[in-house]
Amino acid sequence: MNFSKSLKNILVAGSVLIGAASCTDNFEELNTNPNNPSKPTPAQTFTFAQLAVSGVGHETSRLNSLTTGQIGMHYIGAWGDSRVWLTGSGPVWVGEYWNKSYVKIVGNLEVAIKDVTADDADPAKLAMLDVWKVFNAHRITDIYGHVPYFNAGKGYAAAEAGESLTQDMLKPKYDEQSAIYADMISKLDNAVQVLGTAGNSFGEADLVYGGDHLMWQKLANTLRLRLATRLGDDAKVTQSLNAPLIETNEEIALIPFTGEGDIWGLASNGDAFSFDWGGAFPSQAILNAMNQKDTDVTNDDPRLPVFFVNSVEEEDGTVTVYDWFEPQTMQGEDLTTSKHPAFAANRTNIGGYDTPEMVATPMEVAFLRAEHTTDAAMQLQYFTQGINLSLEYYGLGSDVETDYPAFWASVKSNFDANPKAEILKQKWIGLIGNGPEAYAEVRRNSDLFFGTIFVPGVDYKKTSQGTDGGFDDFYQWKIEYPASEAATNLENMQAAQNMPQNFWWTK
Repeated sequence: MNFSKSLKNILVAGSVLIGAASCTDNFEELNTNPNNPSKPTPAQTFTFAQLAVSGVGHETSRLNSLTTGQIGMHYIGAWGDSRVWLTGSGPVWVGEYWNKSYVKIVGNLEVAIKDVTADDADPAKLAMLDVWKVFNAHRITDIYGHVPYFNAGKGYAAAEAGESLTQDMLKPKYDEQSAIYADMISKLDNAVQVLGTAGNSFGEADLVYGGDHLMWQKLANTLRLRLATRLGDDAKVTQSLNAPLIETNEEIALIPFTGEGDIWGLASNGDAFSFDWGGAFPSQAILNAMNQKDTDVTNDDPRLPVFFVNSVEEEDGTVTVYDWFEPQTMQGEDLTTSKHPAFAANRTNIGGYDTPEMVATPMEVAFLRAEHTTDAAMQLQYFTQGINLSLEYYGLGSDVETDYPAFWASVKSNFDANPKAEILKQKWIGLIGNGPEAYAEVRRNSDLFFGTIFVPGVDYKKTSQGTDGGFDDFYQWKIEYPASEAATNLENMQAAQNMPQNFWWTK
């Protein structure tokens, strides 16, 4: 159940948001002409805040493929030592996701919340805005740790309303992740309750579910299950498992490609995870996880040729195909040393400019059900369902046991030997293209990933991304704050760096 709008209609919202601050001339005419409003409606603002999640330029592409996609161990980079993408030593591009999220998503959501509250205070609209706020906020805090949250965007909303700005608005303090998570869970609790009655708010302005309350309830509860799992909050996990969740591929929450626009354009969400301009290639970790290290392709993961390509056209026009298990470079190494640079993202299926941005999927729900159940038969059922949903999404059928018996035999053997490791492994594979979630999964169960799922004995101190300045030099546990924060909010940023480093992945 996916709802798209034309880029032309979306640009109505985007152009108004961008130009609103300068609309001072002919104010009376603008304020009375419905075709030329002085201020976007909450619905238009919501549209823009949704579109901006998948990128209004190319910041989300870099987030997925060059940063979290690499430290989430899906990809390697084409830019030498990938650490430059993860620390302040790299290009200014490193901070693009942070900067554009706070400007284009957080600020605009606060404007919409303020406007709806002042207008009709519709509880369903406010709940949907809160759900989107939580989705964006959990990505930011999961990536960076302690971040501005409670005061973030308040200054933008106050300025739009012509109100006085305080120092806390201009330079918001960083809030501890524990407080952020507590508030996000509370917002999702409320949204699940409020959206439990059928209805429709925002209509086509909602790019995800067309305003459908019950689908937004499922999204809110799915996010609650995701966050409660990270916290290890068994009570919230149980509560979420007993409420409506996203269950089928028709219910996937995503930002669809608009069908128009240049991938470098202002309002294009098309390069949410695009490799059309280069920059990411399959890591040895994912190649090892998806093939059986032999020349028999029948027992390889059927998604391998969907996700990646393994051939190259030589100068004389001949095409050379390499076996999937041929050695590939590892994270942090210069791609030019690779023996087989033919391995690359398959842009037709997952790396094209029209690839949608994933928010939440039934595959994730199925694997979370498998992880949390204590019933062995149900665990296998949910595990199988998770693989089937992933295959189905890519048009590979929906019955792994029947359609891919050799591959299933290998997967089932791994599952029998270590159920949790295989559940996490298959979920991680299915998260291809969703860098932030892949990164979260690796940190959430780092002992299993680095001890069992990824080939044991590999020197991941070399293949991971160096130090993060606070834990150890084994893995890049979080991304450093962008240089823009040091320039504009240094005191609060330094205070955050001195806070206890008690993030969910350290527990």
